[in-house]
Amino acid sequence: MTIPEIPFTPRQVQLLSAAARVVARSGLRGLTHRAVDAEAGLPEGSCSAYMRTRVALLTRLAEYVTSQFAHDISDLTQRIEQHARVDGYVVRETLAMLRSWLDDPELLLVRMELTIEGARQPEVADILQVQWVQLVQIVEHAMEATGKEHNPARARTLLAAIDGVLLRAVREDPADRARFLGESLELLMTSLVGKSTESTHQSLS
Repeated sequence: MTIPEIPFTPRQVQLLSAAARVVARSGLRGLTHRAVDAEAGLPEGSCSAYMRTRVALLTRLAEYVTSQFAHDISDLTQRIEQHARVDGYVVRETLAMLRSWLDDPELLLVRMELTIEGARQPEVADILQVQWVQLVQIVEHAMEATGKEHNPARARTLLAAIDGVLLRAVREDPADRARFLGESLELLMTSLVGKSTESTHQSLS
């Protein structure tokens, strides 16, 4: 399953990147059309001209945020298909992708806020679900590459746990985030997949 490419005009990018900053700083409770206009440095009414309702703003923000992660996920999926049999490749490259996301924790925070909102707004949940399915497939590939038992249920559980680790990692000192992520992912792989092989341990280091 691939994520359809969604076009954004330059003004929409300006508004949605401002909306992301508002949510990262104040949570979804602070997301209003007026707050977005102020953050973007635009006249009041600019945001509502493009996204008239709150649901429209939330769904467009969800599309924008998932689009920021889409390239990384699609690229990793393609590379896994080509190199899945290379010892330690899938785990190593998945960890590298997650580490790169920690370089921009603002977007991670917004994605997590939207994930929670998806429990109340099916329109938001539908947008996030497409990317969730892709991530589950990547995690299942990582499990398979370690030679351990794997299935969608295990992959979903591991991915949910990784989301929690990423959220915690954002709260760590920036200098400690990569180490915390690597150590946590190794523990998760051991607990939810099985004892790590030596090559897997080296890949996580």
